[in-house]
Formats: sequence, C-alpha cells, structure tokens
Amino acid sequence: MSKYVEAANWVSEQRQAKKVFQNFNEMFGLESFEDAYFVQDALESVWAHKGEVVGYKLALTSKAMQEMFGVNTSFKGNLFSKTILKGDQVISLKNYGRLGVEFELAIEIGEDFGSNSNNLTVEECMRKVSAVYPAFELIDDRNADYSTVDLISQTADNSWNANTVLGTKSQNFSHLDFSINEVSKSINGNIERSVTGVALENPFNAVIWIADFLNKRGSELKKGQIVMTGSTFPTYFPQLDDVIEFEVFDIGKIKINVSR
Repeated sequence: MSKYVEAANWVSEQRQAKKVFQNFNEMFGLESFEDAYFVQDALESVWAHKGEVVGYKLALTSKAMQEMFGVNTSFKGNLFSKTILKGDQVISLKNYGRLGVEFELAIEIGEDFGSNSNNLTVEECMRKVSAVYPAFELIDDRNADYSTVDLISQTADNSWNANTVLGTKSQNFSHLDFSINEVSKSINGNIERSVTGVALENPFNAVIWIADFLNKRGSELKKGQIVMTGSTFPTYFPQLDDVIEFEVFDIGKIKINVSR
C-alpha cells in the first residue's frame, strides 16, 4: 500500500470520527503539494461511497487568506457527486466536526476545455460555460488551529470540502461583469455586501486556474463539471438555528437553515 493510500485511509477515518484536525504531512512523508494531490487522487477510491468526482473547488482565492497562510497561490479540492445538494437545505451541525460556510459563485462547464487552457481569457472561458449558480461550500475544518495548519495536510484532506449547495441555475450571465458583480449574504437578517471579484479578481479566473492545473496533470475540465470558485466573504461558522442566505445579483439566491 502506497503512502498516499495510507494517508487517504487515515483522512477518511479522521473525518468519519470527527477528530480535531491535525497535520499529518510528516506522519506520511508528504513533502510537497504534488504529494497532497496524490492523496486526493487516492481518496477517489477510498470515498467511492461519495460518488464520482464531478467537479472541483478552489481554496485560498483571496489575497487576505493567502497572506494569512504565507502563500501566493490557490489550491484544488474535488467535488463528489453524492455530496452536492441542490436548492434550499436544512443542514445539521452534528454531521460535521466544525461546519464552515463559504459564499461562492458555482460555474457549470458547457464544453470540454481540451488540453491547452493556460492562455484562455475570461471572455473565452465564459463562452465555454453553460450556467452559473449562487452556492454555498460547506467545509469541515474539524476545529483546526489556523495558526498551525500545514497547507500540504489541509490540501491532502481534500481542502476540507464537505458539501456543495447549489442555488438557482442561471444560463443568462454573459452580459455581467463578474469582477464587480454584487453579492449579498444575510445571517439571521443581518445583511452584508461584497462582489464576485473578491475571488481571484474574477471567479472565471478560478475556472482557468483549474483547467490549467488539470492540463498539467494530463487531464482536462469536462462538460457538466462544476467549479466552486472561492468565497466572496470570510468563512462563517454557523450556530444552531441560523438562517443563512446568499444572493448573486442578476443570478439568483440560496438559503440554508442550521439545525442540531
């Protein structure tokens, strides 16, 4: 059994038991982010019960979060078919070690991207997309101590992705400027506003990043896949009975109610 499979099995056991997150890079000899992505690859088999990989998330898309961790790049995670929820949801805290909510634009790929995506412009990328959604990424950081988190370990833990919640599907988006398109979140009626451009200056840059990353690993973005493009607000850690709403203007809305 390779160290990547051993690490993937360990991650799965830690998640299932809701153990407090701990770094495990040294435990399994994970020395690089390439090692972390090999663990993600191994998780595809270990997590066969979660379904097949149907998309990707991009973590650390804001300069503030990159500076907090002392890096200047983003990191991929995989989305599994049975972890994607559609429409307003009731989310139970007991299913997570510590639930975190991120407020994102999800992008559905409309055609295969091919093997040479690194020079795509935002406009070219948009033409390859079939739909966008307001979305929540539900992460499970399992009460991690952010001051000590090793990013190789966090990435190998599938960048903490737990669930994706997709809201209203919109195919009418090509006229919008996503570097400045307004978004709002409401937590128990308290409203804040931001723009989709918080994520890599334009969320379609996240799609280009993922497409280029996959090309370098001998793969490509495929028609029908979903890309979660990064949070437009800081991660929110919900409390019991919270009502959390997110709107991407001219696109749609999504809501979750938080239960025990």
